[in-house]
Amino acid sequence: MTPARAAAVVAGVALAAGCGGDAAGPDDASPDARAGAPSDAAPDPTRLSSTGLYADLAAGTLAPGVMAFAPTYTLWSDGAVKQRWLWLPPGGRIDASDPAHWQLPVGAKLWKEFRAPDGTRLETRLIERVAATGDDDDDYRAGAFVWLDDDSDAVLAEDGATDVRGTPHDVPDATACRTCHTGEPGFALGLSTLQLSGAGDGVRLADLAGAGAFDGAAPGAYVVPGDATTRAALGYLHANCGHCHSPTGSARPDVDMTLQLDLAAQTPEATTIWQATVGVALFRFDHPGYALRVAPGDPDASAVLYRMTVRDAAAAGSEQMPPIATDVVDADGVAAVRAWIAALPPP
Repeated sequence: MTPARAAAVVAGVALAAGCGGDAAGPDDASPDARAGAPSDAAPDPTRLSSTGLYADLAAGTLAPGVMAFAPTYTLWSDGAVKQRWLWLPPGGRIDASDPAHWQLPVGAKLWKEFRAPDGTRLETRLIERVAATGDDDDDYRAGAFVWLDDDSDAVLAEDGATDVRGTPHDVPDATACRTCHTGEPGFALGLSTLQLSGAGDGVRLADLAGAGAFDGAAPGAYVVPGDATTRAALGYLHANCGHCHSPTGSARPDVDMTLQLDLAAQTPEATTIWQATVGVALFRFDHPGYALRVAPGDPDASAVLYRMTVRDAAAAGSEQMPPIATDVVDADGVAAVRAWIAALPPP
């Protein structure tokens, strides 16, 4: 990121979070200043234009304080191109006392836009923290807005949608969304110490820390350990599998396998992913030719890799991984995990 871009990002953080020494709080801001805040523009909650993402939707101008960010390791969505934004309410700060799982302040909003490879807007998802009761069902509002054919707005689709705008892209319903998000402390995916450490597009950990966007000390950066091949594979599994395969994830009752990195490990061998997969026998999965989750040096005998390559409606939920929200194999993801397994020394 250029110095000018970094300065602009930090300024955006300060505006959103009210972190400047003389920044006005929500009660003493002028009406004109507060009119730009996402929480003030909402005549129709079924329209994306009322969520506060845009100051001018037609022009594509973001609302004041809305910050773009991009996770280091992305979640595969059948080739969709995605953009992500964060908004913090005035005075609101991120609780990163558990650096692996950030807790956003009440009022914070996250958006994620999906576009087809040709640029067609498909949907924009919203997560908003609305309370702090400790119950995800009460604390977070989540929804997906499907774009109209003329791009004039996007409309809330609580029941999901299929083949959006003539593409193969499907929008999950609210229940399916919570299947992945509810098991994540903090509810949000892709916004964390690991995902924003180091260089990248948009606002990063260092930018947020420099703007005082954390409640208390900012977390230290965490880089996935290992060489480039190892980091690519472990990061991919963390981003694409870890939210369900975690101590609190939806897959936990079925299988004791953690594919979420916990930030404690300083070597690849010490990571939760490595210890849960490399040389570990299968549990509750039986398929001819497979005995281990990851067979060191032998990708074709590794069940984790096999299940990543399955996209079969008859097998979905029993062999396909992830079991929902994808109909197309991620060739790059498979290649990354294959390369890692192939490089592991055989026992």
